Amino acid sequence: MTISLTKNGIEAAIGKVRADPTKRIELRDDKEGGLVFRAGERSSTWSLAVRLQDGQRSRIKLGTWPGMGIAEARAAARVARTQIDQGSNPNERKRVARRTAAIAALNRKTLSEVIEDYHAAVLSHHRRGAQTKRALDGKRGLLRTLLNREPGSIMQAEISDLVKKHAKTAPIAANRNLAYASAFFNWCVDEGVLSENPAKKVRKPSRENERERFHTIDELREIWAAAGTLGYPFDQLFRLLIVLPNRREEVAAMPIEHLDLATDQSPDEAVWLLPSARTKMNNALRVPLSALARSIIIEAIEHPDRPKDSKFVFTTTGDTPVSGFTKGRRRLDKAIQDARIDRMEDEKAPEMPHWVVHDLRTTFNTHACEILGIPPHVADRILNHVATATRSKIMRVYNKSELFEPRKEALRAWASLLEQRVISCCSAAVSARPIVVDSAA
Repeated sequence: MTISLTKNGIEAAIGKVRADPTKRIELRDDKEGGLVFRAGERSSTWSLAVRLQDGQRSRIKLGTWPGMGIAEARAAARVARTQIDQGSNPNERKRVARRTAAIAALNRKTLSEVIEDYHAAVLSHHRRGAQTKRALDGKRGLLRTLLNREPGSIMQAEISDLVKKHAKTAPIAANRNLAYASAFFNWCVDEGVLSENPAKKVRKPSRENERERFHTIDELREIWAAAGTLGYPFDQLFRLLIVLPNRREEVAAMPIEHLDLATDQSPDEAVWLLPSARTKMNNALRVPLSALARSIIIEAIEHPDRPKDSKFVFTTTGDTPVSGFTKGRRRLDKAIQDARIDRMEDEKAPEMPHWVVHDLRTTFNTHACEILGIPPHVADRILNHVATATRSKIMRVYNKSELFEPRKEALRAWASLLEQRVISCCSAAVSARPIVVDSAA
């Protein structure tokens, strides 16, 4: 309806809508072309119906009644039409202003608050999200000294200095934390919190080389014997990590429901199903269990110190997988050294060269290939790598095969080697063999 808009006419239209909320009344002004008043039950608005320069029809919101009166609405319509004639779109300008205001609001958040948003949106869905968050804002987190700052105020030079400082005490960890920080800042850019990533051009502080440390058979005997002094769960856990060269986190959090332990008549048919969510490569894997691995798992499950109602093989609380690996390793190292001192009857007996639990995987890979002649691509698949033994594209593609039967035979051969050269002669070797630090180790 096109009329000469008046205050009484507008209030009458509003009254009709309030009396019957199903009605929608629009009044068009006969003095200002395109000016529209829309009466609503809760609010009434002014808008300008126009055709943009690209030919599309659009409505430009001008304001609300009674905050904007008739004269103000006509003036606002003329201003909006002038902007359109000049090639501007008032609606787009408002959208840009809203986005700018939203970004400004985000930037008013502290870095700590933005990290919490990142955790809720991204890290909480990752298998190791909590660990990544600690690397950002934990007690030793890379960004812990910047948590009260606004993200937009953080400079590249500051990130670089923090990374260099961290690298003085933990060079490899500094590399990892820099990667975590860069991923976080990339998310900030995607979310409009930052215009650019301040860590993007920061270089890794340390060069990383592939670890070459592996254990000799003699050292495996020492570790096996020392693990037997630890009690549940680290006794069975460390021994299983020797027999079954999966990653520590995968083995430590092994749920009973993912195990098919077969029968005593066919122990080599036992299988562990490792879901994709629990592997580093995000791929599900059927892990064949040798009779030796099966016996260790059963020993752990039936151990009197294990909470009986727990769903985990290795646990002390019953509700969560075993933790405290640092203390467990410390006890293991002490047991190894105590055994060396007893054998040599010398308080200054040499310590076992530095090693980490991950080296047990390298140990398997080395001996399996060199002693047992296991094909490298089979050993890679056992370790759930992507063709690390060979860099060719063909082998990377071939390595996607499950290779279940070859892996089963390889792990059976590895268990046999351990039984013959580590376990069966463990006590005699530890008591009689002089300690020789193998240069290959």
